[in-house]
Amino acid sequence: MKRRRLVLAAAAALMSPASTASAHARLRSAAPAPGEILITAPKAVSIVFSEALEPKFSRIEVSNAAGSRVDDGAAHGGADAKTLVVALKPLTPGDYKVAWWATSIDTHKTEGSFTFMIHG
Repeated sequence: MKRRRLVLAAAAALMSPASTASAHARLRSAAPAPGEILITAPKAVSIVFSEALEPKFSRIEVSNAAGSRVDDGAAHGGADAKTLVVALKPLTPGDYKVAWWATSIDTHKTEGSFTFMIHG
């Protein structure tokens, strides 16, 4: 009976979700937030991820409704290892798309995008 419990416990451990060591960097929060409508144009986009990043292999691109890039192209680490920031050129009212590519310190890659709007 004791052996059977050990076998069941081992099987359950193998079937459980992956540990944080093998997790991927997912978007936790952003400024501006996804879908946010702003009155004042931001000077930067900052994204906080669920895992620490490799900033050299991660990036953020921000584009306007016409598809032109409006970021300065130099995303860098932020206040901690989970944050990535990119400065923005002066923005005018309109819709903006933020696309991101993140490589976590365990080399897993994720990507995503969201939009925000500046109301004029």
